[in-house]
Amino acid sequence: MPDFSKAQVSIGRDEDLSEYRTFLKRLEVGLVVTLPLKPGESTRAVMRALNTVAQQNNMRLARLPSDKETVRFRVLSPEKRALNLSEETRTARVQKAKQTRARRRQEAAG
Repeated sequence: MPDFSKAQVSIGRDEDLSEYRTFLKRLEVGLVVTLPLKPGESTRAVMRALNTVAQQNNMRLARLPSDKETVRFRVLSPEKRALNLSEETRTARVQKAKQTRARRRQEAAG
């Protein structure tokens, strides 16, 4: 059990997101961006800041696979697609996805 009496609680750090805001305002839906990182930056922190600013500006971003020195993402439409699928179709999609993931795990292991 942790020692709660010695816990240090702080309010989230106030980051200056103005550079992120300026950068995202120039982007349009459909663009794929590869953003090189500065030394010491983590992909997770940069993507979290990008998503925070995107949400404030009514934008959506989808992270894409990238290496440790860059962050890649696609700019999406602010509206999410709504699909009206029957229960049978939804079940079939879930089963197919499970089979695909299982096959990929087997291929990676062997």
